Amino acid sequence: MKFLKKTYMQRALREEAKGNYQQAAAFYSKAEEFEKVGEMHELLGDMSRAFPHKIRAYQQALRWYKQSEHIENITKKLAETMEIEIRADAKVSAVELHRLPKVAEYYALAKQWKKAGNIYEELGMYEEATEMYIQGGEVERVEKMSARKEDRDHRVYSAQQYYEEAEAAYRLGQRDKAYQALKQCLTIETKHVKARNLFESLKQALQTSDKRIIRIPTEDREYVLIGKNVMTIGRQEGNDLVLTQNDVSRCHARLGFRRNSFMVEDLKSSNGTRVNGLRIQDKAEIRDRDVLGIGRSARFEVRIYQNTTGISAMLCPLDQQVIQRHYLFFSGDIHVGSKSECDLPLQHIDPAAPSHLFKIHHQQPFWYFHIHPQLTDVELNGVPVKKYIVVLSGDTITTCGATLLFE
Repeated sequence: MKFLKKTYMQRALREEAKGNYQQAAAFYSKAEEFEKVGEMHELLGDMSRAFPHKIRAYQQALRWYKQSEHIENITKKLAETMEIEIRADAKVSAVELHRLPKVAEYYALAKQWKKAGNIYEELGMYEEATEMYIQGGEVERVEKMSARKEDRDHRVYSAQQYYEEAEAAYRLGQRDKAYQALKQCLTIETKHVKARNLFESLKQALQTSDKRIIRIPTEDREYVLIGKNVMTIGRQEGNDLVLTQNDVSRCHARLGFRRNSFMVEDLKSSNGTRVNGLRIQDKAEIRDRDVLGIGRSARFEVRIYQNTTGISAMLCPLDQQVIQRHYLFFSGDIHVGSKSECDLPLQHIDPAAPSHLFKIHHQQPFWYFHIHPQLTDVELNGVPVKKYIVVLSGDTITTCGATLLFE
């Protein structure tokens, strides 16, 4: 046995003299000279220029070394090499970040407490960082670490507070407040999953909010609210009012307000635009109860209302339909209620209810429904609400015997 070990040692020394450190390591292993095996792998690591080969060689050396001074030296080299490789790019990727805790562990084995603490602190692992700084006698860093941990805990708590406020505001219909609270939450805690999901859902719902369709199950009509300064009519998708008749041009006409007047402009359509049966040449004013004709067959009675904040115009179809779709175009605010002078009149309302139930205001991207102060039984999706609601598609409002469904 001694003869074999002696033979392996001689071969190992010859290979080491030739610079064949890999072969030398194999023979030192057979001779049970484990520190020398580690030394050979360390030399291979020192000689290698490629980071992956260098790191693997140092890791092999660490496996063979038993003496503490060798272990401290090789773990220091290993940690420094890994850190240089990870930070080679200006921005450390998420994958590389997962390797940094191992680097900190190697620095700790090398008793490089401050370097280990710096990495843990960078990763937000404040308890581990504090332990490293204590080991290294870094009293000032421990105090700073405690302050940073308190700040971090406060920020996380604040983010959760913002999320809870957003969730409550969303449920109560105050989606504008929810939107702002979610933005605050994600500014503090970008990885707050629930806040991110609710924010993306709300953002998507608000992207197509220049229209709101209201269906009223107890009535044979539905209303399309247009929250734009100009309303277009035509056969092509993308118009505010899309008509499928063949005699309607793709971009047929444009409607809009000019001061206190409601105007229509023909967009060089093939079959013309008419007011009270007379074809217009370019532009014309539409008055209350006038009949607007689009092409030869589509006709709408126009009802115009004025209030202190602006003017509204409702297009009521004159052709026979099972469910009539009325288009409500307005500047300023409009009122919903039981009185005939309301911009959006409702039937089957409790006689004891106020004549004006809601005031609607559109401020991109939000549709505000301000609730009359005397109303106490308004529910949004089954939840009692007060003051105002920002409505989204899929909402249901119930009050005074009336149900409003939003699309």
